[in-house]
Amino acid sequence: MPEHVVFDCTLFLQAATSEKGPAFKCFTMAEQGHVTLLLSPAILVEVEDVLSRPILRANFPILTPDRVAAFIRKFLSVAILTPNPPKVFTLPRERNDEPYTDLAIAAKARYLVTWNSRHLTYLMRQDTPEGQVFCQRFPWLKILSPPDFLEQLAPIAPPGLPRESA
Repeated sequence: MPEHVVFDCTLFLQAATSEKGPAFKCFTMAEQGHVTLLLSPAILVEVEDVLSRPILRANFPILTPDRVAAFIRKFLSVAILTPNPPKVFTLPRERNDEPYTDLAIAAKARYLVTWNSRHLTYLMRQDTPEGQVFCQRFPWLKILSPPDFLEQLAPIAPPGLPRESA
């Protein structure tokens, strides 16, 4: 059975704007059924908002309304939507990232994939009080960067999917 995974909003943005790089490779793993992508309504709202922002569309002309709609349809077709996961853990550094941890915890995801070392991956460190509490309460959950996630899954990476991080 594929491992459950939560991707943060930055991965959605990167994968929507480029078919190169680790974010797109993470989505390829989900699309091919090697992992199961989890979503919540709060995460979906944020992703739709971010991918529709005029400033981002100006910087990434590839983010046309049609491309964004197709991208959202594509990942929704392979994701499991978890309605309203309960509030489980307060993030002292950035409360706006709580929908990601709440979903990962409530759905017993194995991985939360993010570039956000300041607000999320630090929870894996034992040298912070928050990290100690988080790891003790949720030992099954690993918060990883996309390259680290792809390295973890290298043994099950599909043929033709490069295993390097860039």
